[in-house]
Amino acid sequence: MISRRSLANVIMLMCLTIGTWHLGSASWIYSKAYAASFLINEAWQATLTNNAINKPWSWADTWPVAKLSIPAIELDEIILSGDSGSSLAFGPGLSQAGAALHEDGTKLISGHRDTHFSQLQYIAVDDDIFIKTASVDKKYKVIDIKIVDSRTESIDPAEADYDLVLATCYPFNSVSVGGPQRFIVRAIEQQVKY
Repeated sequence: MISRRSLANVIMLMCLTIGTWHLGSASWIYSKAYAASFLINEAWQATLTNNAINKPWSWADTWPVAKLSIPAIELDEIILSGDSGSSLAFGPGLSQAGAALHEDGTKLISGHRDTHFSQLQYIAVDDDIFIKTASVDKKYKVIDIKIVDSRTESIDPAEADYDLVLATCYPFNSVSVGGPQRFIVRAIEQQVKY
């Protein structure tokens, strides 16, 4: 028969082991996020130098295509190719449903409301948006901000009368995920003056 003291020691050891396991798991997630951010920045610098696809790690299914800056809300993010869940985990993504950044047409960029696009809640009409690629710098002006229901309203890049759409889930402070509301920022291209 096991004594009370031995049982207490076993329970304490189990709790310590479980706590250490959870702490290690959480540290691992933050370490991976930090490493991914560093590698994406390195790949972006390489893209600026050689104007080619530079994956941040060999098995990545995304790569940096541009830098997004909105000075009024202090947002600076590297835009990744594609807007799949695996891409959006690391930054805002350029949707292939819209135009490429160097083409005419509506560009669609989406990001998560609680990470990379959390600052969008502070954007205002007439704010400037800057997008830098390896070959071109573009400036946009916000013309419209609205909240839409994704079940009844969609964005058709072929019929749009604006050049850029930034989209994220809404509301920003919601504890539930996967809701139907979207926060949409629409902008038109401006001439960049040097």
